[in-house]
Amino acid sequence: MTRATLRDVAAHAGVSHQTVSNVLNEHPSIRPATRERVLAAIRDLDYHPNAAAKALRESRVTTLCCAFYGHAADEISDPYRNLVQSAFIAEANARGYNITTAFLRGDDPEGFEALHAAFKQRSLGGVVVMSTTLPTGWMRRLALWDIPTVLFDRADPEGFLPSVTADYVGGMAGLVAHHVSRGRRDLALVVPGDDLGSSAILRREGFLAAARAHEVRHRLLGGHWSAEAGELAFRHLWEGGDRPDAVLCGNDRMGAGALLAARTLGVRVPDEVAVSGFDDFEFARYTGPSLTTVHVPYAEMARLAVRRLLGRMEGRVPGHGPPEVQLPVTLVPRESA
Repeated sequence: MTRATLRDVAAHAGVSHQTVSNVLNEHPSIRPATRERVLAAIRDLDYHPNAAAKALRESRVTTLCCAFYGHAADEISDPYRNLVQSAFIAEANARGYNITTAFLRGDDPEGFEALHAAFKQRSLGGVVVMSTTLPTGWMRRLALWDIPTVLFDRADPEGFLPSVTADYVGGMAGLVAHHVSRGRRDLALVVPGDDLGSSAILRREGFLAAARAHEVRHRLLGGHWSAEAGELAFRHLWEGGDRPDAVLCGNDRMGAGALLAARTLGVRVPDEVAVSGFDDFEFARYTGPSLTTVHVPYAEMARLAVRRLLGRMEGRVPGHGPPEVQLPVTLVPRESA
């Protein structure tokens, strides 16, 4: 015998299936006569609600995804990734959510398709994309799929998705002003020239604008986001003869490499040249000398990204595009500059 459904009950009682649902949920708006007619139909058809299906419909999805775009899974030595991922996990766990991690690439759409499938199957509630280089095409795709998504460290120029970023331009301007206030007039910035990520671009733009505003000599050197790149850049500057009096590095790893090169070459920091970093990772306090830098509140950014994501998942934030939230950064003067 075929099991009676809610729609069978509705047809038998001559009401809508929503009315039957309201009766089952004891909604106060149902008239007593209608309630009795529905209850009689339930008895006549021996209808029993499917408890498993009801539980599945009403269950709260408790898994979030921390998706790294352009990062390899084996980059475990990256302090940026480790700090952000740890803060994301801690905030999500504190709010009763589990975490899964994904590593996405632009040339591998299967990773994005897997996120879409997991969301449709209700095994994933939403995603924070950790990336400074996520293409706008993928932003549009995530928005069209209607997956609750928040961008971390990458603003959406077209307004499809909400984001949490930091004031990199202001941070670099403050760092340039700090060097100038100490009499530095020839500044070099070491930052990847081929990195099209928003963070790298904004750091470069902030440096150039501030150096021009202070009317000091300035130049850019390329490299990678690594200590080795900072070490090589410092050697190139010092051994080339045209020596600056301040070397600003795009991140603290580069700054640590520059300090190592200075020690190896016998250059006194900050007496002969000032050196600074950017990010304020923990090790910057323990370099020799300790590294002047700019504190970027990555942990707070990650916590805020989770809160914004949960607000979208729980319907407290309507629409696709609450605006970018940009957190301030802080100059941290230390011994190196």
